[in-house]
Amino acid sequence: MKELVEKIKKDVEYMESTHVNDPKIDVLLDEIEQVLLKKPSVTIELLNQLDLVSIEWICSRFEKVSYELQSKEFIDCLDGLIDKFSPNINGFKNEVIEAKEAYQAL
Repeated sequence: MKELVEKIKKDVEYMESTHVNDPKIDVLLDEIEQVLLKKPSVTIELLNQLDLVSIEWICSRFEKVSYELQSKEFIDCLDGLIDKFSPNINGFKNEVIEAKEAYQAL
């Protein structure tokens, strides 16, 4: 788990330091998404260990992850992240709303 957390943090550092249109950003986010899609328990543990900056970078993938996992525990984890990082959350609150809608879509 520690290796996954460190890899995501390293990827986020890269994304923070590069141009917003760098095509490698999408590649990195795709890789992170694949990790998040593997198993809900691992996803939840991983998300709970990430910092706010990392969460904000990967939150664009929460909707797809939610739709694929269909896990109430994942949704509860996202709500917990909102509580954990409030009031400093910026954009990821809307991503959590979309993830909740994706969970209920089936």
